[in-house]
Amino acid sequence: MNDEIVECRIHPAIGVARLGNSPSQYFVGPEVPGRDDTPAGGYHDDAGRIARQAARFRIYGYNAAGEVVREITADDAEISWAVYLANKKAFWYRINLPLDIPVARGQLDLPPDRNSRRNATMSREHPEVLVIDSGPRRIRGSNTNADGNDRRYHFDQGRFFDILVPLGELRTDANGRLLVLGGFGTSGSTIPPPLGRITDIRNNDNWYDDTSDGPVEASVVLDGKPLPVTPAWVVAAPPNFAPGIRPIVSIYDLVLDAGARINSGSVPSRPSFRDHIYPLFETFDQNQWVNSGFLRDFGWDAAENPIAAANTDQLNDPSEANRAVRESILQRFRNADYSTMSFDEWPPYYGDGVRFPAREPRQWLAVTLLQYRWLEEWAAGNFDADGVAKGTTPETVEGLDISRQPSALDRAALENCVGGSFKPGFEMPWIMRVPMLYEAPFRLRHAMRLLPERPLPPRGRATRGKLTQPDYGDVMTSQIALSPQGPFRATGPGDITRWMAVPWQGDAASCGSAFEPAIDPFLPTFWPARVPNAVLTWANYQTVLNAELDPAERRSAFRTRARWLRRLSSNFTQSLNEFKDEWHEFGLVTKQPGPADSEFPDEIYVEGPEGEG
Repeated sequence: MNDEIVECRIHPAIGVARLGNSPSQYFVGPEVPGRDDTPAGGYHDDAGRIARQAARFRIYGYNAAGEVVREITADDAEISWAVYLANKKAFWYRINLPLDIPVARGQLDLPPDRNSRRNATMSREHPEVLVIDSGPRRIRGSNTNADGNDRRYHFDQGRFFDILVPLGELRTDANGRLLVLGGFGTSGSTIPPPLGRITDIRNNDNWYDDTSDGPVEASVVLDGKPLPVTPAWVVAAPPNFAPGIRPIVSIYDLVLDAGARINSGSVPSRPSFRDHIYPLFETFDQNQWVNSGFLRDFGWDAAENPIAAANTDQLNDPSEANRAVRESILQRFRNADYSTMSFDEWPPYYGDGVRFPAREPRQWLAVTLLQYRWLEEWAAGNFDADGVAKGTTPETVEGLDISRQPSALDRAALENCVGGSFKPGFEMPWIMRVPMLYEAPFRLRHAMRLLPERPLPPRGRATRGKLTQPDYGDVMTSQIALSPQGPFRATGPGDITRWMAVPWQGDAASCGSAFEPAIDPFLPTFWPARVPNAVLTWANYQTVLNAELDPAERRSAFRTRARWLRRLSSNFTQSLNEFKDEWHEFGLVTKQPGPADSEFPDEIYVEGPEGEG
């Protein structure tokens, strides 16, 4: 391989930071697909506050053939980073349905969605007061701002009206890699209580939160020669309340699918069992820790789990002998073309077009077109039978072959983010599946460039109003959103998270499971992998561990699940506002060791003891 580096790329292409209320403790987000290692310092600080998740970005050098040569660090080159975080939620349009589905387009004998502006009067007259914008920040060197106390690297001057709303800060690690930390989970209203309350799950005028997103750029001078650098993006999203448990369909799956439509050569036509099939099946097992229906149908010792009934060796066998097993599992999945209405097909998640009673197939979620195509190839025996990576995956990305490290970073950052239902979702919105958003697979089309370096604007309000254009009018529709001149032609700071709920806590506290209990008491569900529905409590976990107790008592404790949001009021509006104030007091569902016998799984995900307070 030619080892002359002619260009650089930042990875992950889309990084994910997460909010937390700890003022000092943080951990680096996942960097190896499929791993859910607990951070060395845990997910809480000594006072029990939730640590923030930092998004770490690395730079890789590529040769003229587009092959990865090596990672480039501050030991090799002069590196300068630039990041621009912003929050535009209050300036954007009200969110209802994803604008790319038939019911929103007016194709099901219903009028098309017409979404008016949030804070409509201020959006027209003084839009600058609605955009939380500190301007860009730059950082260079190793261990810069390591303790987080250097205000030069903080996004701390943006305001909502006159309310100062910090969005996070930049740091670098010992190798000069970039660390982006988001906000602290703060949200509020310009109207004081009791009138200033959350009343809607998605759209609340006069409200703000401190989620954000924006471009990540770098300049690299290697051996005295400046090199072109492909930029990246970062999203500062809400906390992960069940770290390590992946959703059935993730943002990674959506972005991969969009990339395949941009460039079919960016994905293999023949799936790998290790990379494409088994990870999907594994998510069904994982969701048993956050939803009782998944425990019943796919959990430990579930009697009629067809995935578990066919052991991994069978699933990984492409021979005709196991074709009937593979085809029977394929038939359980909802077809990704949404051609028929089907309640009891997989995955048992709600979809984008939820109405009661159901009006269209998008009442329920389907895997992506690419996932479904790979399942079809797998069922036909046309797949690489390369086994299961579990137990052989390295702990750090450096343990992977250099050729696999960039794509591993891209995947690990996104596979724990919810890929539906989008009403409007948890970390990122439906727009992540729109090919027009990207200039290349995984790479957003940037509206501005931060480098080459120009003088930074003065700190304070100098950038107010800069990010409020263009203006798409008083109403956002599918026709506007999906037009070539619409909001996806280029993406600027705050343009991803503006499609999300404001504040985020309203949507998180309201998207549960089994809204038609007469059909099923547990399923479908929205996104329990991020906001759990039902969990194994710490007290019941202690019973499971106690080998001196009667086995029946231990099994009963294992199968007994508590509602994760049980501490909230039964009054809907009151519960939204309670979660806004108390989100950091809910126990995270984290991996714990199982008992030292074969009666239960080796690893058990348990709601932390803080959830029982």
